[in-house]
Amino acid sequence: MIGFKAALKSCLEERLFMKRALKAVHVAKSSETVSGYIQILFVILVVGGTIGITFLLKLAADEGPQLSAAPEQVVVDVIKPAETSHTSSRTLSGLVEARATVAISPEVTGRVISLHPQLLPGGRIGAGETLFSLDPTDYDIALERSRADVAAAEADLEQARADADNFIKDWKRVYPDKPAPALVAKEPQIKAIEARLAAAKANVRQAETNLTRTNVIAKNAVRIVESAVELGQLVGPNGQFGTYYVEDALRIRASAETSVVQGMGLAAGKTVDVSTKTGAPQPARIVSIGGALDERTRLQPIILSVPEGSDYTPGRFVTVMVKGPETKGVYRLPASAMATRSSVWRVSDGKLESFAIEIIDTTDDHVIVKAFDAKDGVVVSQVPTSFVARPVKIRAVVDGDLS
Repeated sequence: MIGFKAALKSCLEERLFMKRALKAVHVAKSSETVSGYIQILFVILVVGGTIGITFLLKLAADEGPQLSAAPEQVVVDVIKPAETSHTSSRTLSGLVEARATVAISPEVTGRVISLHPQLLPGGRIGAGETLFSLDPTDYDIALERSRADVAAAEADLEQARADADNFIKDWKRVYPDKPAPALVAKEPQIKAIEARLAAAKANVRQAETNLTRTNVIAKNAVRIVESAVELGQLVGPNGQFGTYYVEDALRIRASAETSVVQGMGLAAGKTVDVSTKTGAPQPARIVSIGGALDERTRLQPIILSVPEGSDYTPGRFVTVMVKGPETKGVYRLPASAMATRSSVWRVSDGKLESFAIEIIDTTDDHVIVKAFDAKDGVVVSQVPTSFVARPVKIRAVVDGDLS
């Protein structure tokens, strides 16, 4: 009986649980349906509001002020250039150099017995002065020996010719109608002695030359670069004991683009100005224009003389000012007038107009161009390319070249 009641109670509890579960499911389904309706209604309200706002904005725009279809004026500054003349000029860098650096080296071997007091770096030695002298004893002896050989050869030649005369006389007494043979006339012997005499005389000249070479003499006015000669030092032709350069052989080497050389009319004989950082400009002459471009810089060498009276030394930098021919009928425009590399804007009948120009020269802040019809003026203010079709209003006019 107890078991039956427990089973019945359990069945009642399960039925009650199922009833509650079904009720919960029904409520959940009803909630989802309502939520979906609410979302659809919200979307309809948003779309309708957007359409309404757009319509209201359109109405307001139609009733408000309209933009003008006419293009706005471009305000510009112009210059009315004045025709003038111009002389092109360029500043080049130059380097002082010697045509050649000569090695101090004697032509004979010997020991130094005297030195010129200016035989030191920077020293000046005049033409014909002796740089240093070598001991001449050995060369004096060689000269005496050579002269003795000459005397001996002359005596032998005189004896041979006398003997030949005697033999020829004896031959004619025996054979009066026949010429004396060469052996009788001692011709081979005489020729050999004459050759020996000529060699002896040549040795004398060589000995005299070697003796003079014991004095190392400057054939031109020179300036010493380095010297390594000292009293008592043994020197010879195989060694180098310093260097010097000839002062009259100094020159200036500059360089420029080929277009500058041609445009400026640079040629041998033209006068230019040369200066240093501390000195005033001095006239110098172009000696020659290089026949080949420098392999590294692709510039054309220009060789100039050193200004007279200058104290230039090799390795010194100088400034070279060159000028070209005068050009007339040009405008001097400021750099701001350039619209492109080869054109400007000019105002013509209230409109912008692009005009191609011919450039003659340029400076740091100006462009020299061939004169042209500037119309109402050349624009010197910035103008965007998109404004070309718009009307122009001139704000300021400046006469002259803005120099």
